[in-house]
Amino acid sequence: MIQHYVRALVARWPDLDPDAEDDEDDVPWSDGPLINNASGPLFYFGMVYSKYEQAAGFAVERALALGLICFDPQEGRLVA
Repeated sequence: MIQHYVRALVARWPDLDPDAEDDEDDVPWSDGPLINNASGPLFYFGMVYSKYEQAAGFAVERALALGLICFDPQEGRLVA
């Protein structure tokens, strides 16, 4: 299920490419590839502040659609 979730996220915004200089302005992820942040049934990933609101909303929507639990450590609460 986590792989489906990650695929949905990178379908919306591509993985951060460490070799590209202007990627950071285009994607909300703070590192990549995102799938490397998955560990068993958990997936912990960071977002850049300037894109947080837009990307977090999408991430929560996708989590709900897939029946996943989404926790926002910044806010310290479950959001889905």
